[in-house]
Amino acid sequence: MKDTPLPDSKHAASTLVLVDGHVHIYACYEVDQVLDGAWRHFKGVADSYGTADFQGVLILTESAGDQVFGDLLQCTRRTVGRWYVLETREQCSLSLQRDDGARLLLLAGRQLVSQEKLELSAYFITETLADGAPLTALLEQVHRLGGLSVLPWGVGKWFGQRGREVAAQLRRHATPLLLSDNGGRPWFWPMPRLFHLARQQNIPVLAGSDPLPKVSEQQQAGRVGFVLRGALRPQRPAEELKQRLLALQAPPPRYGKREGAWGFVRNQVYMQVRHAL
Repeated sequence: MKDTPLPDSKHAASTLVLVDGHVHIYACYEVDQVLDGAWRHFKGVADSYGTADFQGVLILTESAGDQVFGDLLQCTRRTVGRWYVLETREQCSLSLQRDDGARLLLLAGRQLVSQEKLELSAYFITETLADGAPLTALLEQVHRLGGLSVLPWGVGKWFGQRGREVAAQLRRHATPLLLSDNGGRPWFWPMPRLFHLARQQNIPVLAGSDPLPKVSEQQQAGRVGFVLRGALRPQRPAEELKQRLLALQAPPPRYGKREGAWGFVRNQVYMQVRHAL
């Protein structure tokens, strides 16, 4: 494989960094199809900005039992479809290059469920943590492991006592905590109250695709995300991205269309039926 030259320092500062902050690669997916779809979405966003100078970044949020990142880590210097899997100098990141020169960065992360039934995205960690601990304990564990905690929006999950718990954590500032929107929030759904609170607290709201566990969604990664400027160091992308996210004082620009009314209803019915089986 012949490496495509990386952008030189002259252009690195202007490089568009496109990040999908909520990526699942389910067992029913073909990994190379996920990567092909992500590249296509990232390129489309870069085209809309009028540039071919971009990095596409996928942050995994793997649930209990999922080990796609670990499997890819074990196959370094090998291929997945047309994609070469290359090591970086971090245990929580991989560089992926297709045989036509397309590049992606894949960063490790876990999805946890707290005792309060709140989802938590634990960015940049490879360790498997048990679900079911109180949210405060999970936040402390992620922080201790060097990860970054992000609470993703979900239908009905931020109401009542659970919403009050999230608000308390945002005001507490005991450990770093960010929020995230996703591609499933429909266009007619108003801005969640906790997003407004996050802005008041100078806590950024990120974005990600959050695809569903069905084959028809395996190319949705990269469809929704957020935008940064300035190329990440290709050998330590997770370390640098973490520091940039912690330094944000406002939400980074989001890209990607919000879900339509019919798509939202269809997806909710699908998830309810799946959980009932």
